Amino acid sequence: MTYLFVGAGQAGSAIVDAVFEYTSDSTLGLFGGNDITALAEPMVFNSTIRDLQNLSNVAESDQFGIAEQHGIVDGTTAGFEERVTGGFGRDPKEADEVMSEHADEVVDLLRRRFGSRDGLATDGGGPGWDEADRTDDYDDGWAEEPADTRGDGWEEEPADSRDDGWGDEPADEWAEDTGGGWEDGEVDREVENIEAEMSGEPRDATESEEIQFAFVCLGLGGGTGCGIAPHIVDAIDEYTDGRASIVALAILPNTMGPMTSGGDDEDGGAGRQAWNARYGLDRLEDKVDGIVLVDNQRISYQAAAESQFAEYNEYIAAGIYDLVAGPVLSGIDPSDYADIDTPDIDVQDIVTSLSFGVGGSDSKAGYAALGRAATMTRSLSGYLVPFLGKKAIDSAALVRLATSKQSVSDLDTADAQKAIGLVRAPSGYLAGGSNRIETSTIREYLQAQCALQEVNLGVALNDRNLATVTTLLTYEREDISRIAEIEEKAAEYEERTEAMVQ
Repeated sequence: MTYLFVGAGQAGSAIVDAVFEYTSDSTLGLFGGNDITALAEPMVFNSTIRDLQNLSNVAESDQFGIAEQHGIVDGTTAGFEERVTGGFGRDPKEADEVMSEHADEVVDLLRRRFGSRDGLATDGGGPGWDEADRTDDYDDGWAEEPADTRGDGWEEEPADSRDDGWGDEPADEWAEDTGGGWEDGEVDREVENIEAEMSGEPRDATESEEIQFAFVCLGLGGGTGCGIAPHIVDAIDEYTDGRASIVALAILPNTMGPMTSGGDDEDGGAGRQAWNARYGLDRLEDKVDGIVLVDNQRISYQAAAESQFAEYNEYIAAGIYDLVAGPVLSGIDPSDYADIDTPDIDVQDIVTSLSFGVGGSDSKAGYAALGRAATMTRSLSGYLVPFLGKKAIDSAALVRLATSKQSVSDLDTADAQKAIGLVRAPSGYLAGGSNRIETSTIREYLQAQCALQEVNLGVALNDRNLATVTTLLTYEREDISRIAEIEEKAAEYEERTEAMVQ
């Protein structure tokens, strides 16, 4: 079983890169981090080499360029920089046309990486790969892949120095152990697969490598992400025979800028970005199980907002990691704490919370906003003197803070339809006692916000001095004012540009 995180375009790739900061090779890992690579694998697609080179946590073997002349180009291919020469000029239709001609190559990539679903093994390219399909312009780079020499850029940063830019949240602390969620022998088998991959031999496509869940992350303001993402979704769906649940994480552009006809300003103008966002959402909505929105306008009020993007990405990545991997990779065996009730949530619960209907063809994707709040469970004196400094946690205040930090501007929580949440805390805060976190209070608060009163709340243990509440509140598209604002600006931009060519 594998979870797949795919980045499409610059913004989507940056989110995936932030999620894979949670590895044993990162600063977080050095301080006990749960290794996301024990559960998930990344793939990023972009049309600009500079954006790919800015990634710190996604290896070159997991990077793929998109070029009109060469199609999908593996990041380890000799001359990769010369083949992936530029973007699509913020034109998602152009990106869509190029990707539509090479969509089958994405399915082939998945077959080579995770194995052929029909069990056919071929020579050289991995299960399901036919050597006759290879062209001179398509080199998978597996046989000549060098060891990853990229630094992650975090070597000298202490674990508690990170600030996500939201003011109230302390630096994230993670109790991480690479063993959680793996059956006996699977780690050894993965090591063998990695060694085989490096030697150019086909990987052993075991049942554990079947893709169960995929996050496809994309930016909606540019051309590459919203142009290629629907094709990536289709490829995952085809490869898994529709078995994989697919959620889009879509980044809304800041549209507070002036309305332009596009072309002259660096960002393409608020109108152009709004048009792209509408185009991207309309094409994704019917293809995925749900959409998590991240709104860049959420940080636009800050001075030098551009410098806040990395911290904003870290905030989003921490929330996604908590919901998707936190319950699985907690590093703690709940059976060791028989007196603590730790109800689980899993990826299927996430999918259910993000969609409307009772399943089947009648279900439709909902739109969710992510919120996360954290607080330290021990004061400074508690670090100096054992058994002292244990702080009381206000459960109601913590969940209110999480929902106030939703990832979309101008949302009214009273419009939410359903929700899912995860509480992570040390065992002493989930058992009995005066400092206990009242999960019933958190659940009741979320139910009060949701019209359907459908709330799924999970609890995971954490052996660090940190308590967090992470939420996804799901809305119908028509109840999100930011989408309505984007659609209005997109229509105005379209009307102006069409008038100029008449």
